[in-house]
Amino acid sequence: MRYSKDISDREKRAALGRLLVDAHLDGSDRLQAFLTYIVEEELAGRGDQIRSKTIAQDVYDRDTSEGTDPENIVRVDARRLRQFLELHYEGIGKDDPVRLCIDSGGYRPRFESVSETTAVSISKKALRFGLPVGAFTIGAVVGALVAVGLAQDGQETVAAEVIGLSATDPNTHLQRAAIYEKSPAALQAFNLAQQARTMIFPVFDRQRQLLVLSVFEGVIEIDPEYFGGYAGAAQALASLAVITPPSDTKNDYADAAMKMASQAVSLAPDQAWSQSAKSWASFANRDYDAALQLGRRASKLDPNDGAVLDFLGAVAMFTGEFGEAIETADRLSLLDSRNQRFANRNISGATHFHLGEYQTTVERFEEAKQLGDPLSAPSLAYVTAALSAMGQDHAAKAKLAELERAWPDAPIGAMLKSIHKDVEHAEAVLRELRKQGWVSPVQ
Repeated sequence: MRYSKDISDREKRAALGRLLVDAHLDGSDRLQAFLTYIVEEELAGRGDQIRSKTIAQDVYDRDTSEGTDPENIVRVDARRLRQFLELHYEGIGKDDPVRLCIDSGGYRPRFESVSETTAVSISKKALRFGLPVGAFTIGAVVGALVAVGLAQDGQETVAAEVIGLSATDPNTHLQRAAIYEKSPAALQAFNLAQQARTMIFPVFDRQRQLLVLSVFEGVIEIDPEYFGGYAGAAQALASLAVITPPSDTKNDYADAAMKMASQAVSLAPDQAWSQSAKSWASFANRDYDAALQLGRRASKLDPNDGAVLDFLGAVAMFTGEFGEAIETADRLSLLDSRNQRFANRNISGATHFHLGEYQTTVERFEEAKQLGDPLSAPSLAYVTAALSAMGQDHAAKAKLAELERAWPDAPIGAMLKSIHKDVEHAEAVLRELRKQGWVSPVQ
């Protein structure tokens, strides 16, 4: 048996990835954040500094000096995580090559392995579609395991609710019954793709996109005739392209995204997800007119698909079509949602910043935080910039400190300049950050 000191960081990240996609953690963003935080602190060499106080502050944004006991919730969640780990390794994780443990009385993660982890090669299908080799260096093992672990009975419930379907809708069950008649593997691929689709936001999270990409690549392997595998892979690849600075790698991601999206459209041209994937791929290739046209078409094909609306809202916002972005993101049906998967509140908040409505920006992002929406470094950057623009320097500096603590090396400038059609829109945010003392990290 090998222990933490003999296990590579890559193996530890893979172990974390397998846990994060376990269905028992689905919908529990707080536990996922807890788990991710302690692993990242351990990998950064700060494992011996993990305390309930640091978790309360850094993960839950709780002030331990307010007279309450925010550390109590940390202790409760730690117990829940220990129970989850026991359940995972007794069930679908019984053959995991590396196990993560949280010993009683502390929060520092411990890793142990009972076998050597073998390298996973890139599939021939990935090579055929020109996927960059680097895309599969993280999460390749995870993708294979997710293909087994997530396609369990009942997992379609969360996925259906996330994309705007009712899990109890008779048509949903009829759809799955029809797919099963084709083959059990086809239903497995469908369920897995719907589940993976809920994981794609925030698009600025590079590790998330690599993980999601590996999952959709697994979907394609299970059922090469299912359009959803290609559509999902296209969106992950396009996300990697838009957050990657100008380079050959960026171009490779964009080209592969378009190939995958075109295959999805070829298989299912009448599906909103196919058109939405091609919209995002077009955006990654800087064909903004096509991106908007295809995104609008997708929203008309299925006006109740929250993921389709999110991507249309993102395209509209980053291309400077702020009115359309607001109209798409601020739909009452989504703002009332509690499913914690949509990015519409983040899109709305960022768009209101560019319209000079800074207080609304802060309010939208606060709603997103309270509801457990996807959170990324640019989210906090926009809140910092909005507070700065309103002259609330003390609050802005505090938010900037929070940003730099959570994502100390995040290339905020490169991210925003890479994704905005008009670089001046990125600069509007960065200028406010600089006013508060932000300095772009050396990349």
